[in-house]
This record gives sequence, structure tokens and C-alpha cells, in this order.
Amino acid sequence: MLKPKNNGQGLASEKRDDYQVGVFAYTGSGKVVLVTSRKGVSWILPKGNRAKKRSDRIQAKREAFEEAGIKGTLNCKHYDFNSSEKSKHLRIYTMKIKSILNEFPEKDQRRRMLTTFDRAEKIVSADYSEIIRELRKRVF
Repeated sequence: MLKPKNNGQGLASEKRDDYQVGVFAYTGSGKVVLVTSRKGVSWILPKGNRAKKRSDRIQAKREAFEEAGIKGTLNCKHYDFNSSEKSKHLRIYTMKIKSILNEFPEKDQRRRMLTTFDRAEKIVSADYSEIIRELRKRVF
């Protein structure tokens, strides 16, 4: 289940594998950005591991750029989600997209898709479908 939290800009603890940070990147016209997992098997939200000397919020913004080539404005609130996939916890920030770049660091490792919320909910796993469904309500 998702729980809204205020971000205290705290840096990651020494234990860096307890959760991952990511973004729910959306447009004003009601679309969301998905990327393929590194193996290219499934569609996911841009996300990654926490960084020891970087706030979760800054790290989430970095993951959005590296994995999807997107830049935008991150909301200060984050949403925590327990994933059944690999027993990972996810901390997701909402991001209103300002620009989508053609060149980005992981362009050759992933595919990127800008799609409607409805379609996104159908092509992602159940965990990500729940995130999209919940955060869609919060941003629109």
C-alpha cells in the first residue's frame, strides 16, 4: 500500500539496499513514462538504488534522467510502496515532465515509452499497476 510522506532531504543510511527510489513521471496531458527493465523483459517506472551521499529526492531525479532521459519538477512528497518483487521497498516521487531528451546515459540499455495511464496499468506488473493507479489519482 502507498503512504504519502514528506521528504526531509535526509541522506541515505549506510544500509543502501533497504529500498529503491524512483519517479512517476507524467505530462499535463495525462501520460506517464515507462522504461524497460535492464534485461528488457518488463516495463517499469524509472528507479534505482539509493546513493550514499545524495538525498533520495536528488537520486530519484538522477534516475529519471539516466534511465529515461526526462527532466522535470519533482514534488517534495514521496510515496512508499512495498513491492512483492524481490522483497524491495520503493520510494516514488511524482515528477511533472518539462523535457524529454533524445540522448541520455542508458539509451542503449533500455526502451522508453510515453503512454496513457490506462495503457500503462495494463502492461506493467501488478505492483506497478497499483502505483500508477494510486499516483494518477493524486496528480490529476
